[in-house]
Amino acid sequence: MNYLQLYNSLCKTTIFVVFLVICAGGFVRMTGSGMGCPDWPKCFGSWIPPTDISDLPINYKEIYSDRGYDTLDFNAFNTWTEYVNRLLGLIAGFFCVSLLLVSCFISDKFLIAINLLLVSLMGFQGWMGAVVVYSVLAPFKITIHMLIALLIVSVLLFLNRITVTTPFSAYHGPNRWIWLALIISIIQIIIGTQVRENVDVLMGNLDREYIINALPFVFETHRIVAWLVIAVNIMLVIYYRKWILVYFEIRGIIFALSFLLLTGLLMTYYELQGLFQFVHLISAVILFILQTSILMKKLNFSTVKFP
Repeated sequence: MNYLQLYNSLCKTTIFVVFLVICAGGFVRMTGSGMGCPDWPKCFGSWIPPTDISDLPINYKEIYSDRGYDTLDFNAFNTWTEYVNRLLGLIAGFFCVSLLLVSCFISDKFLIAINLLLVSLMGFQGWMGAVVVYSVLAPFKITIHMLIALLIVSVLLFLNRITVTTPFSAYHGPNRWIWLALIISIIQIIIGTQVRENVDVLMGNLDREYIINALPFVFETHRIVAWLVIAVNIMLVIYYRKWILVYFEIRGIIFALSFLLLTGLLMTYYELQGLFQFVHLISAVILFILQTSILMKKLNFSTVKFP
């Protein structure tokens, strides 16, 4: 058995599964299901969540009052949405552990070390998920949770790059544009989470159509940086235009930018619909993944050799 090929195939699958987890997290955010399960890792004290309020103790509001349930009512949809999100996270964890096990059959200490780092990050991310729940969705902790997810994806893309077994043509051109695009994307994602935090606060006091006008300066910063994101990525596409039909990343950046711009405009000039917020977030994540993939193909890494 060629364990290197097996590892690379499993790595690609793991990237997809982790992306699904991020999508599930975005859906939880969109639907406001973050506190659907007020405890962790169980949900209302059970491994299988309740489907009806009759499955809960009569005094469940008192039991979970410190998690906001003194003012919240049980919602089966929110509970199961959060539960499925956790299950996907668990599955992603199993995939990362599987990568570590397969890497042990490949005589490369560096590969094993990076996989140990990956499993550690997944464990930390799971713990961070518990911290987010027990903090009743503290905004800063949600931001950290998101950044760790992006770091995990980056590590997986690196592992995929160094274990690729089929020849490919690397990108050519200056590194500065891809580095600049990545840095600005990360900054913009962080600013975007700050905007969302302010939106969450204002939603408790204002109707959606009035929120945009009430947002603080961080929203203007987000709009200004958005134009930087567009400009730098357009330069990136121009520099790599010769490969636009060869590499999916270049075409993907064009589509991701289009969705980012469209949903941003819709939210700014119409109203902050949850679906637009979800598509906006996922488009930003896809843009980051595509940029990181280009970077991995540009950097001169030595491919792991299976003995």
